[in-house]
Amino acid sequence: MGRYGYEVIDADGHGGDLPNWWERLPSQYRDKWEERRERLRKHFANLPGVGVRNTRGTAKIDSLERAGMTDPKARLEDMDLEGIDRTVMFPGGAGEEWAGLDRDFAIAVCRTLNDARAEFIKYNPHRLMSVAKLPMIDPEAAAEELRRCVTQHGMVGMVTPQHIREKNLDHPSFYPIWAEAERLGVAVCVHGGGQALDQIPIGIDRFSTRLETHAFTHPVGQMLAVMNFTVGGILHKFPKLRVAFLEANVGWLPFWLERLDEHWELTPEQAPLIDRKPSEYFLSGRCFIGCDPDESTIPAVTNALGEDIIVYASDYCHWDCRFPDTVKIIVERNDLSRSAKEKILSKNPARLYNLN
Repeated sequence: MGRYGYEVIDADGHGGDLPNWWERLPSQYRDKWEERRERLRKHFANLPGVGVRNTRGTAKIDSLERAGMTDPKARLEDMDLEGIDRTVMFPGGAGEEWAGLDRDFAIAVCRTLNDARAEFIKYNPHRLMSVAKLPMIDPEAAAEELRRCVTQHGMVGMVTPQHIREKNLDHPSFYPIWAEAERLGVAVCVHGGGQALDQIPIGIDRFSTRLETHAFTHPVGQMLAVMNFTVGGILHKFPKLRVAFLEANVGWLPFWLERLDEHWELTPEQAPLIDRKPSEYFLSGRCFIGCDPDESTIPAVTNALGEDIIVYASDYCHWDCRFPDTVKIIVERNDLSRSAKEKILSKNPARLYNLN
């Protein structure tokens, strides 16, 4: 039982990478990694906390340097500070999925990263959990890596970008990954990736600032992903699959489901892989959406779609997170019922990651 009368589960925190984990890469990839690091520095030069070191705003410029991002002992101390009992940690979205468009390099990077993260969570596997980063450039290899991470390391899910280069997530080539996630009973977490290195951009190619690209790519990319999983038939083909759409706010979801339903009702024959409204798939108890603690539209979403779909995300410890007050902000809100707070902070994340 946690500080607030129930266990608080962070459905989307960051960190969990041991310091200099890339030094464990096989020797034949060291030069490739150094080339990649230089590309990353240039690619994210205008990202707060990476290239941007000064701002007149509220961005946490030094957040990535917090000890709890790479030290499990310090992470548990920060969780205690916030009132988080358990956390599911995500690696960064820097394009490891297709690492330089080199299949073997991508597999090696993901495997090395996942092994290092497994060491991190071993410090306290009840409280520290992780999702797996997969080489999505090769779906068969990605399914194999997911199986390894779940069966050998006890990981509770996988992370995927909102699209994979030129392919949407409903492309049949990705079916082996969704089939394996369903078989293993672990969560598929769609989480950013629209700005990643080697990604094929959707819409953001006309913007030059991180303000514009970050504001645009997360919700628009998740709208695409929701359409792929519902209209695109993934949830129909894999009826036990659990999916979360994270780090993109929640206010757009009622509008988007209503619009998808309207268009399905107008021309259902153009969605031959489904047999019911897109919203019925989303609201079937298998789909979740992550919220920031201070979003004003959370009550509107729970009123429109129910209390069973929103999960709490600390976003620890990114430049735009609310550390160390993320749990406190939700608990002290007067526009959410106690039932809604308990579901957002505890029951819904537990169902998403099958933690009960």
